[in-house]
Amino acid sequence: MVVGLSGGRDSVALLCVLLAHGCTVLACHVHHGIRGAEADADAAYCRELCAALNVRLHEERVDVPALAAERGTSMETTARVERRRILHCLAASCEPQAAVALAHHADDQAETVLFRLARGGAGLRGMRPVHQADDGQVWLRPLLGCTRAQITAFLHALELPWRDDSTNAVADVTRNRLRLEVLPALHRAMGRDVTPIINRSARLQQESLEALDVALRQLPLTDPQGRLYLPALLDKPLSFRKAVICHYLREHGAHDVSEEMVLRIDAMLAPDATCARLDLPGGLRAVRRQKRLILVREDEAQG
Repeated sequence: MVVGLSGGRDSVALLCVLLAHGCTVLACHVHHGIRGAEADADAAYCRELCAALNVRLHEERVDVPALAAERGTSMETTARVERRRILHCLAASCEPQAAVALAHHADDQAETVLFRLARGGAGLRGMRPVHQADDGQVWLRPLLGCTRAQITAFLHALELPWRDDSTNAVADVTRNRLRLEVLPALHRAMGRDVTPIINRSARLQQESLEALDVALRQLPLTDPQGRLYLPALLDKPLSFRKAVICHYLREHGAHDVSEEMVLRIDAMLAPDATCARLDLPGGLRAVRRQKRLILVREDEAQG
């Protein structure tokens, strides 16, 4: 199993938990080239920790500031994308392919739910404890049911130190503001810790979505070639058509599915619709053809 190891509290705890359960792990530390000597000290700590625990360590350095400038993305987003790329490549290089374990916990989950809710589109969706990507890569979050306080107590009991990232204490990016300002304000406003409540809501939402997916798979909505059969949809309510389209897009590899995207595709379904194709993120194109909706790669559509 490949474990993302930053040297911070959460990833150190995750490493120790997996070892305690007898897992064979390969730790991966990514140096983002952002925090200078502090980041160098993080890398040194990871080396010392892995040596003490007899764990193999893979280190990789990425120039995140340069990549962020080149791509026009934030350093936070760039760092996250590069970490996932490196973890994926490392796991794929294992024989057999390894799962990747990430150290997200219950407080991270509440933060993620609020972030997605405020952005719109994803509703109360949180992170999944187990997720298999389209390419077969398995991503695990074993600590998703543990709070930050529980993780801290666990490491104190082991008398094991960790590294703190100083940038996490500065409310200069959205996720930091959610963690440092918004969630504490919600705790005060409700007079209780709202983290388990938010996470329970996200879990119930996820269970409802999974049940809906199972139900939709049982309906005769596609032809033998897997294309969406439009006459089966046209007399159905808009809410049902939206659910079917959203399910179909995700089942066929579409990313960043939004309500706007679903509504634009819904407008294509009628036989007299003037638009019969829509370009989607990730190089996909939705095409209405002979009473069917299909997804094709843009290069295939042009070929």
